[in-house]
Amino acid sequence: MRGMKERLIVGLAWEGTIAEAEKGDIHRVIEDVKNRSEEIDGKINESELVCVSIHDRPNGFTHHVGWEVETGIKVPTGMVSCVLPEGTYFTLMHQKEENIAKTYTNLKQEIQNKGLTPLKPEQVDSFDELPIKIELHSVEKILKEEPEFQIHIPVIK
Repeated sequence: MRGMKERLIVGLAWEGTIAEAEKGDIHRVIEDVKNRSEEIDGKINESELVCVSIHDRPNGFTHHVGWEVETGIKVPTGMVSCVLPEGTYFTLMHQKEENIAKTYTNLKQEIQNKGLTPLKPEQVDSFDELPIKIELHSVEKILKEEPEFQIHIPVIK
């Protein structure tokens, strides 16, 4: 667990169903944002792609993909920004040999065992036990090999 300051993510967003995501629809958005990376100024870490899933609809979610940037950066035309709240985050590393669904099941159990509650944004209806999922991926490795990434879940103590 660790405290984090508010963070601004700039990139692209995808909205769709879980079934569409499982078919790989999100992969196109990841490729698009990587291809447009030069348009984004003020990146905090050029080698780290931030993926934020907000489960804001039944059987679906909004998925933001981009880079953490310095505050005050202009959002390029056709891109969006997403603000990650300041607060406490439960963190876990997903290992590439593990099943992603199992990692998230274990993560939910660990959060519950520690007496924590996943943060639910007030302005968003939530349709998942983990309403906000943040994944930090290597820009070079995402979509090219078995994923290994860090997961951050905002929680309330």
